[in-house]
Amino acid sequence: MPPKPILVKNETKKSTIFTPSRVVSRPDNLEGGEETEIAAQISVPQEGGYGWVVVAAAFSSIFILDGVAFTFGSLLIDMSADLNMPISTLPLVNSIAVAIYFMCGPLASALINRFGFRACAMSGSIISSFSLLTSYFSTNFTSLCVFYGFFAGFGYCLINMASGLVVGFYFEKLRSIALAIATTGSSLGIMSLSPLNSYLSKLAGWRATTLFHSGLFGIIFFLGMAYQPLLSFTVVKTTEDPTRTVTYLPNLSAAALKASASRTKTEGIMPTATERLFGAASNSNFPTAAAVVEDATTIPSTQPGPSTATVSKITLTANAPQGGISPRQLKQVQSIMSKTSVQDKTKKTIELNVNVEKPKKTSCWGRLCHWEEHIPQSRPMYRDDVFYDGKLEKLPAYQKSVMDTTTEKTGLEYQLAVSRAATAVDLRERRGVFTTAARRVLATMMDPKLLKRNSFLLLCLAGFLIYIGFLVPYVYLQIRNESAGLPAEHCTLFVSVVGFSNAAGRLILGALATKVEPLKIFIVALSTAGISTMLSNLSFNLYFQYLYCFLFGFFVSCTASLRSLIIVSIYGLDNLTNATGILLLFQGLGTFFSTLVAGMLKDLLGFSAAFYVAGLFITIGALIIIPVKGMSCKEEKENNKSQKPSSTLKTIK
Repeated sequence: MPPKPILVKNETKKSTIFTPSRVVSRPDNLEGGEETEIAAQISVPQEGGYGWVVVAAAFSSIFILDGVAFTFGSLLIDMSADLNMPISTLPLVNSIAVAIYFMCGPLASALINRFGFRACAMSGSIISSFSLLTSYFSTNFTSLCVFYGFFAGFGYCLINMASGLVVGFYFEKLRSIALAIATTGSSLGIMSLSPLNSYLSKLAGWRATTLFHSGLFGIIFFLGMAYQPLLSFTVVKTTEDPTRTVTYLPNLSAAALKASASRTKTEGIMPTATERLFGAASNSNFPTAAAVVEDATTIPSTQPGPSTATVSKITLTANAPQGGISPRQLKQVQSIMSKTSVQDKTKKTIELNVNVEKPKKTSCWGRLCHWEEHIPQSRPMYRDDVFYDGKLEKLPAYQKSVMDTTTEKTGLEYQLAVSRAATAVDLRERRGVFTTAARRVLATMMDPKLLKRNSFLLLCLAGFLIYIGFLVPYVYLQIRNESAGLPAEHCTLFVSVVGFSNAAGRLILGALATKVEPLKIFIVALSTAGISTMLSNLSFNLYFQYLYCFLFGFFVSCTASLRSLIIVSIYGLDNLTNATGILLLFQGLGTFFSTLVAGMLKDLLGFSAAFYVAGLFITIGALIIIPVKGMSCKEEKENNKSQKPSSTLKTIK
């Protein structure tokens, strides 16, 4: 019997048409070369309750992580004296760690999709703690680069990705607030640990301070236990229509369509270079979960064959964590069942079955201390909004889910709208590290399609330049001001002021971005941060330096808080994951050269030259993205003109 189609609602800005969709034939996720069944995996947020425990754990984890990663400058003097190395060379160790912190973001995201937030956070804790413990015994620069730099940086990345993303899955309406609270842990960690590191370094040396940091990362292991798996649903829609098999061909030129028609039925969307590299299709090749369960029985009248409606069946399977389903979650399941049934009563071709698997019984202590298994079917990184930290009300997908809901919201509608479907074989994979679940995320985040757009290349260049200057004040500010004759007790507080104002900037600029275009705020804020860095050399008056620290910390906060908002406003939510993955690479590359360039300038021309150049890079990076919005709009118009608006359907009877 020929494979059956899965009808998907293909939506455009101007019109809505129904076209059949299918999964591309791939050797990694298909059995026997046949098409696979499409399913969707979604999670329903708890909206409070235990979610606030997760927020507290994420806040504490990020507090420790960035408090250690961005206060390396407080150890430089003692480390230089102990290892007999110049101060300009040692910051490369920290640059490697922070560069890996950024650049391994796609790999950490892939591992999260495969093993879950909890396992990745706890593994990152072990890796970082062990690496810093090994650094305690290091006697040369090379071993510091390997353990304090590379391995610790990878552990940082696992912790950062897990702690920074898990909060968004526990909230919907309060998501932006919960994420803002969790991410301010970064700023407050820098504020708190900078003077503490200076005190410990003077008291017991950098090795004892590093040993203390190793213990702090050990605490994250227990904080990561709070990232318990959420109740999730596997949504499967099957269509019974033995009279027709439909193959979908994407928008192609006439010549391409003619060539496609002569190929076998297993050929559909052609894989990109990245997909061939990682052996999996990216998220853009899959419909949303809303499209999978959409009642798309209407077939265009031009289609040959019987015109009778197909019989569709939707199955929702609740995947309970090992801890079982709480009474509140059980009410959620019952609510979704009842409201979905009411909503679908008018759809006579839809059958709805909900199966709740019986959970394993464990004690409260067992749930806390047991390395709880990741729900195998869970695929958190298949969501388009996983990196979005703004207000969901601003997203068209959220607004549409509210308008399309005829009954009270259950928390299911928006999740369906932003979650990408998965193949049945993908959901069944249980063994191995780089399964389809991991490789598909890598293919999504490393897809080079956006690099074909000049506007995005300019955005990547801006990220590279900004992060060349970003790390310099964190590393060299204390030493520069001490060498200028400012009191040591004040110099230890300058980076703390940067951390404090950074927290204020995240909250204020993030709130302002809901009223003003994020790109404009980003340009003004980073221009101010860059110019203030250059002007910080003009005077070493104590209050002038405090003012500089406040301005730099406040305005440079937009590099993290506005990134996702800018990407979504320019390229749309469906490109957020892809753009974030590529931008993290450029940011990491810029960070790697940051203190290396500053150290060379410091040796040749002094600290003033290092800060002038750092501020110049930040300012140029901010200014060159002024035309990005206009360039992107022009590219969209040219792309729309070059593409034909129609999709071609090939019917095999």
